[in-house]
Amino acid sequence: MITVALTKGRLFKDFIKYMEENNLNDYIGALTGETRSLYTVVDNVKFIFAKGPDVPTYVESGVADIGIVGSDIITEDEFNILNVSQLPFGDCHFSVAALPGQESFNTIATKYTNVAFEHFKNKKKDVSLVHLNGSVELAPLLGLSDAIVDIVQTGGTLQDNGLIEYEKIMEIHARLIANKRTFYTKEDEIYEFLQEIGVV
Repeated sequence: MITVALTKGRLFKDFIKYMEENNLNDYIGALTGETRSLYTVVDNVKFIFAKGPDVPTYVESGVADIGIVGSDIITEDEFNILNVSQLPFGDCHFSVAALPGQESFNTIATKYTNVAFEHFKNKKKDVSLVHLNGSVELAPLLGLSDAIVDIVQTGGTLQDNGLIEYEKIMEIHARLIANKRTFYTKEDEIYEFLQEIGVV
């Protein structure tokens, strides 16, 4: 049996949509059923559901053999894992956003302080970073920051809050990650699963 770590957020919805589009129906029922369970087993695959930032931790520790995670998470923090490959779903990007007419970005609110720091350092701009865990769009509306650095998929949330994109920082994709040991000791089982979901 192999263990696969998933997150039940935006990326999970993209994963399910990808499987539906490719008629990969074997797992969809078990993964989308009405349940409060934090794991489910389908044949010889155990799926565990975790918060996105925790998926690499489960993989790194060996609790999960592989995981599906956004590249935002493994760009923001370092993990001792195998970053195996890009997956064909979960596309979005990091952006700098602010209210229309904002002329200077001195204070930046974000959940992704490392990404923001590297971006502005590379542009040789000295900014003050404010770490927030969610709803960063509020920060410029309430005067906490001049701008935000956040993930943008459709831009709807920015538009709903009167913000616009000023700069795209980097593309984000779903990534397949693996435990450094079990990726090789369970190579056959992992490869069989990846074939079943059509990513190899």
